[in-house]
Amino acid sequence: MNRRLRLGLIPLGGDTGASERVRAFADAFGAALGGEVDLHKAGDYRALVAAIDQGLVDFAWLPPLSAARVVRAKSAAPAAIAVRNGTTSYMTGLLTLRSGPIKSLGDLKGVRAAWVDRESASGYVVIRAALRAKGVSLVDAFAEEIFVRSHAEVARALHTGRADVGATCFNFVSGSVEIARSGYRDEGGLSHEAVSILAHAGPIPSDIFAVHTSVDAKTVEQVQQALVDVRPAAVHAVAKELMHADGFARPTRIHMKMLESLYEILDAPPSRR
Repeated sequence: MNRRLRLGLIPLGGDTGASERVRAFADAFGAALGGEVDLHKAGDYRALVAAIDQGLVDFAWLPPLSAARVVRAKSAAPAAIAVRNGTTSYMTGLLTLRSGPIKSLGDLKGVRAAWVDRESASGYVVIRAALRAKGVSLVDAFAEEIFVRSHAEVARALHTGRADVGATCFNFVSGSVEIARSGYRDEGGLSHEAVSILAHAGPIPSDIFAVHTSVDAKTVEQVQQALVDVRPAAVHAVAKELMHADGFARPTRIHMKMLESLYEILDAPPSRR
């Protein structure tokens, strides 16, 4: 490695030990690349995407919407994708309590909705696009909308009655529309059996490790060896801990198609998302 490289990230909030995990990853990553990796801290993912586009960042862990932005702009390309619960993708859905009065999309009239964040693919953007495609008027459907910052908090909002519906991510049982895994079970106080799925969409790719297009091919291969091939094992171990992942995989054409499917949503005016 002939120059110092920069790893882009955003603040990880109140995640205990996050700064130590970030530093451990940057140190191990730099050692694997034969140099040092500096940290570029952005205020949020939009600022991080801008830093990548401007060439201020060489590497970054990105959620799917941010990854789609830099891939479309051709400023960065995916080098690795997180594997969680044995898969590199997930679904999004609008959930409600099975015991509640909302039984179908036709009942979405003036209800209270809990979302994760305006930049969350599964917790806001993709499911709203799916609802609109099904003919749901988002203006009429939602009388109150809250942003609770995590999937567990969406579940908690449903469980406590703070919201009537909520958007979150999950994986289906193979060949069915039954939830197999979710990001909220045992965290939001809500079981899979207690909710029903009003609408779903996907698949959405998992978090992506993106590399700026100015980074040379040899370094990109070293990145993939470290994250995917577990060479060296130290990088793989700290990356898994940082990203709460089981492992990492090389992106395939299927993953690229998933990212491309987000372009139309990104192109929509903010009022239409």
